[in-house]
Amino acid sequence: MAGPPNRRVKVFIGSEAWPLTPENRPPGIPEDHTTGWKVYVRNLEGGPNINVWLKKVQFKLFHTYTPALRTAEQEPFEVTETGWGGFQVDIRLHFQPVTSEKAQWRFHYLQLEPYGSDADKAQQKARGRVVSESVEILEFNEPSEPLWEALTSDSQWDYLNPAKGGGKGKAKGRGQMSVANMPVIGLGTSELADKSTPSNPYSKEMEDKYIRSFETAGAEVERLLQEENERLKKNEERIQELTESGDFVPSKKK
Repeated sequence: MAGPPNRRVKVFIGSEAWPLTPENRPPGIPEDHTTGWKVYVRNLEGGPNINVWLKKVQFKLFHTYTPALRTAEQEPFEVTETGWGGFQVDIRLHFQPVTSEKAQWRFHYLQLEPYGSDADKAQQKARGRVVSESVEILEFNEPSEPLWEALTSDSQWDYLNPAKGGGKGKAKGRGQMSVANMPVIGLGTSELADKSTPSNPYSKEMEDKYIRSFETAGAEVERLLQEENERLKKNEERIQELTESGDFVPSKKK
């Protein structure tokens, strides 16, 4: 049986860039290349392992790079190169065949120069590294059973287990991380954790809090509307009384 109508997961898509110096300059690169860079797709820190459902990532670079289409079939899903100017990188995410999901496209602009406010630029120059990344949401509509199992499997956190003493227990070595607090959004109420945690604010507790807040706000709006309607009704009745008694003559517009 398939899961809910949709499922959303988060990944980092971004790039890092650093100036090339005589010490870190790769041999044989063009003389006009002034910057080293990498573009990547990563799972969130401490989050589920995207290898469980992601098969490979293709990066389409500027046409002057040979080859322009690069493929990463396992982590790290990234491409490292050098250059002198930024450009848009087309990124195609391919999912594990068992999921029966079509590939999805994303786009990222390769930012090589410091950007943002003056303070941000100064900080990036001081660090010698420009990082430009965003959290991308991948949405799966009516996921198949295999994909649903992959997105909810505890095996997503196996990589967090220590190399020694992990044991074979389903949750051993995983600490507080579990499916209940995985960084996935778009879940039904029945799948939310009861309480919020530092790593996952989404919970029934948060949902109940917002529901109560909305209900309180809705009741206040309803009360104000009712008072306003009563005031308007009284004004109309008073105007009608004055008009019938001849004590009130509506003014004419000029």
